[in-house]
Amino acid sequence: MAEPRLVRLARHLERGVTPICQALALLGAVAGSAIVGLIGASVAMRHIANAPFRFTEELVGLLMTAAFFLVLPLVTLKSEHVQVRILLNALTERIAWVVTGLAALFGIMFCAWLFWLSIPWFEFAFARTIKTEVARLLLWPWMALLPVSMVLTALAFAIRGAVRD
Repeated sequence: MAEPRLVRLARHLERGVTPICQALALLGAVAGSAIVGLIGASVAMRHIANAPFRFTEELVGLLMTAAFFLVLPLVTLKSEHVQVRILLNALTERIAWVVTGLAALFGIMFCAWLFWLSIPWFEFAFARTIKTEVARLLLWPWMALLPVSMVLTALAFAIRGAVRD
């Protein structure tokens, strides 16, 4: 039996968006590694030179947030996040299909809402070239990750809602 057009479109979109999500996830892994390296170097500087890096907490916070939002689209696309499937497994296939579709719709709505809320904050930081207090890092590149992540995550929810593997 041939796949419905929506499923074929979703699979095509999945093939196109997967490399983008994988590249972002790789950047997220680099950010996670940078956190470990930065904290290790700061601890070493504190004990060896009695002079810890003063910007560690600030940069680690930015890297942690970046890592989360960089990895989220791939985790959603591959449906590898934490799931409670007890209820879903107890339902008939048809009702489970409806529940999965509703879950995807709620995910898309949440991503749209967060995207909508993040744009004014990004524009504010960009227009005023706001920087962090200690390290004096521009904030807008970090803040740009949120809307990009939300668009890709919403697309991943839509794909997962159409393709139920």
